[in-house]
Amino acid sequence: MFDFLKKKNEAASSAEAVETPRDFTNSIGMEFLYIDAGEFIMGRNPRYNEGGDVESPEHPVKLNGFWISKYPVTQEQYFKLTRVNPSFFKNDKVEEENSRRHPVEQVSWFDAKAYVELINRYEGKTRFYALPTEAQWEYVAKAGGNTRFTFGDSEAQLDDYAIYEYTANMRTAAVGSRQPNRLGIYDLLGNVWEWCEDDFFANYNGAPNDGSPRIGGAEAESFKVRRGGSYKTGYMCLRSSFRGYSRPDYASNETGLRLVINGDPFK
Repeated sequence: MFDFLKKKNEAASSAEAVETPRDFTNSIGMEFLYIDAGEFIMGRNPRYNEGGDVESPEHPVKLNGFWISKYPVTQEQYFKLTRVNPSFFKNDKVEEENSRRHPVEQVSWFDAKAYVELINRYEGKTRFYALPTEAQWEYVAKAGGNTRFTFGDSEAQLDDYAIYEYTANMRTAAVGSRQPNRLGIYDLLGNVWEWCEDDFFANYNGAPNDGSPRIGGAEAESFKVRRGGSYKTGYMCLRSSFRGYSRPDYASNETGLRLVINGDPFK
């Protein structure tokens, strides 16, 4: 009897689904892409016989949808809010006319967390922007698969996707200088390491399966996770499941940050 209303509502819902934005640019020009909710296998894929216990055991993780910045935070974006640029690679140390589009580096985990707090206050938000959890980062890196790298299995393709020891000329490069992964996210491999929210644990025993950060507990050590490798690292550090870690006060010209949004930026 009311089929015509049902069809009309279905059509409206379909139109809304099509029109739902997949990208968002905030007030300081930081671009984000929406990552759909889903489930993936986190940790080393045993078929590759690499990675060791620190990437084991592999385990399923189910995540809610979230937004992730297309690029690491740039020097320009960092300076806009902090009025400082701690980076080593600037001025005459870069090949470009200026370093505004280079990733900010020499940022400790504490600095990264302070920047998150600052951007939330700047945009009038509360716990809106965040560092990615380790699970969120790997979910994006694996991009719907479980391959060694974000694009596939062969290191022969790395030059197209990564700023690393063979392509970097011993310095960072402007973000977006290489191809994005299948989700449209750039610089996941190399350029600068990216801090995650999580404490570092020696394996995944007891790790959460909902994408939340692993923080504290009896086994927690005084280290924080960083992911993705840098302009200095070899190809093994660029694998999707590779885990780096450092003390939270560690800052080097290899380490920067990327942000996520765990909410609806259009509300």
